[in-house]
Amino acid sequence: MIVLKDIQFIIWLLPILFMFHDFEEIIFVKPWIVKSKERLARKYPKFSKKFVAHYDPLTTSSFALGVAEEFILVSIITITAFLTGWYYLWFGAFIAFTIHLIAHCIQWIAFKGYVPVIVTSVICLPICCYCIVLFLQLYQLDIGYAVLFSAIGIIITIVNLLALHKAMPAFDKWLIKYQNSKKG
Repeated sequence: MIVLKDIQFIIWLLPILFMFHDFEEIIFVKPWIVKSKERLARKYPKFSKKFVAHYDPLTTSSFALGVAEEFILVSIITITAFLTGWYYLWFGAFIAFTIHLIAHCIQWIAFKGYVPVIVTSVICLPICCYCIVLFLQLYQLDIGYAVLFSAIGIIITIVNLLALHKAMPAFDKWLIKYQNSKKG
């Protein structure tokens, strides 16, 4: 059926768009923080203290580990939807990703300059909006379940991000021990 193929195409866009977007973040977040520290401190002094204190010491490796964990989670959700034909949790994850892109656009507007996620956010956001509309037309999700699983997707995303941001400094410490160990 053509509808099934269209839905299956749409669901595989989630891990693809996610990685496309996060490559920009992995590559540019560290240099951007170094470059923008002073401007952030002037424009947003309270926010800047916490933000820079958290991100400045993080290595690109620990940040990439966080992205890898998120990618694994997104991939598991996508594969499960593909294999079972049950799309509610996938839809919730896709909505959470789309809201994530919107949040980056708001950051860009507030900062009034490049933030290391805006190029891919601007590219991915219209694709995501189109896919949501098309998916809703093709699959005809029950609106109550769509809202419920969107909320679940957003909650899972927030909890996962909070856990990752707590784990990244610990991973950095482990990397330093590994780097300095004499064992091969």
